[in-house]
Amino acid sequence: MTEIHYLDRPDNRDLRQIPGDYGLPLIGNALSLGANPLKFCDDRFHRYGEISRFAMGPSHIVLALGPDNARELHLDTQKNFSSAKGLGHFESLIGGSLIMKDFEAHRFQRRLMQTAFKRSSMDGYVEHINAICAATLRPLFGSDEFELAGYARSTLMEIAAQTFTGVTGQGKEGAKLKAAFANFIDGFDFIFEVNLPGFKYHGSLRAKKYIAAFIRELIADKRHNDDSDILAHFCRELDENGNYFSEFDIVENFVVLLFAAQDTTTASLVNACLELGRHPEWQHRLREEARALGKESIGQDDFEALPSFSLLFNETQRLHSSVPLFPRRSINPCELSGVEIPADTLLMNAITYNHVMPGWWTDPYKFDPERFEREEHKQHPFLFHPFGGGAHKCIGMHFAQMVFRIFMFHLITRHEIQLRPGYDPDLQYLPMPKPKDNLPMRLVPVN
Repeated sequence: MTEIHYLDRPDNRDLRQIPGDYGLPLIGNALSLGANPLKFCDDRFHRYGEISRFAMGPSHIVLALGPDNARELHLDTQKNFSSAKGLGHFESLIGGSLIMKDFEAHRFQRRLMQTAFKRSSMDGYVEHINAICAATLRPLFGSDEFELAGYARSTLMEIAAQTFTGVTGQGKEGAKLKAAFANFIDGFDFIFEVNLPGFKYHGSLRAKKYIAAFIRELIADKRHNDDSDILAHFCRELDENGNYFSEFDIVENFVVLLFAAQDTTTASLVNACLELGRHPEWQHRLREEARALGKESIGQDDFEALPSFSLLFNETQRLHSSVPLFPRRSINPCELSGVEIPADTLLMNAITYNHVMPGWWTDPYKFDPERFEREEHKQHPFLFHPFGGGAHKCIGMHFAQMVFRIFMFHLITRHEIQLRPGYDPDLQYLPMPKPKDNLPMRLVPVN
């Protein structure tokens, strides 16, 4: 009898031997998990321990909490955990991309992105990012109250248009491209694939089709010119045999870059400003470091002189993880936290819960960036892992941190973030963490 390849096998749904519950009919535990992943995970941890079962729509999933399980799933020394099948829910949107590949196929695809995220390449993006951040923020300085989330997202879409494709977002073509970027990303919070007009999933598929056609038109020219945008690097990259990557590979990995980079960085910026508004002493600390440089714009060589920006980024990621959960699927039977896990079982580790897990962190829900100077996060290699780990560690992590620092530099150097008195917003956690009201705030000039 021929063994069925793991990629062709259906999900295992029989988890009766594992403690937990499947929530409501049809939707499972989707509402409680989506409303507050931290509360959901904390409840499961105290009721069932590190391993429990739950459901998201038709999918039965094992929740594997804690840094030990994060290490098992990320490092995957036995090559037993599939990212492709763990993310199978999104196959129709990003099925041909790097994060949907396992093992050797993943290593091959990762090569496509390697030049685009080298330090020398990222130095070429700095001028555009500085100019875009300065131009976007300038009209807000001293203005009436505005919602930061919308402006931050618009800024990052402009950065994506220019640094990803070399196309300015200001013209008609650029505006249409940015709208497609936004529509594509907005469709990722679906439970069921409803491909009908009016549903965000349908809009995401249409946007991907537009982006793919747009990118294909650029590939031939970018293979033979000296453009320095990310797409140009993709187009000129060669595989191990000295051949260009296919148009399909380029398009699929370009769109997954949008998926991975945009709302995650938006969330980092918005939540950092939320915490800075609550803790003005940290605004002062960042401002003093920024002003000490005596510059109108910054690059990678300046980051060492801005240590508080790194502390802020890390503490923001700890309290408001941009990627709250990460999935895998078992290939063969295995054991996690002493519990037997069947083959083909969907697994989920909660990054956001590891970042506040009882017993590891001092006053875990307190905003305290200096905990990273004290190296609390180094108690375990997977206690703090906002960018994942192992072979699938985010290849764009340094790009994301670069954009964060440059944006915050332009925002904080001459202005103070002011929130409404007593501001205590309701929070959204999925698909990205942020205040539900998009963080209304003012930027007040500071001498």
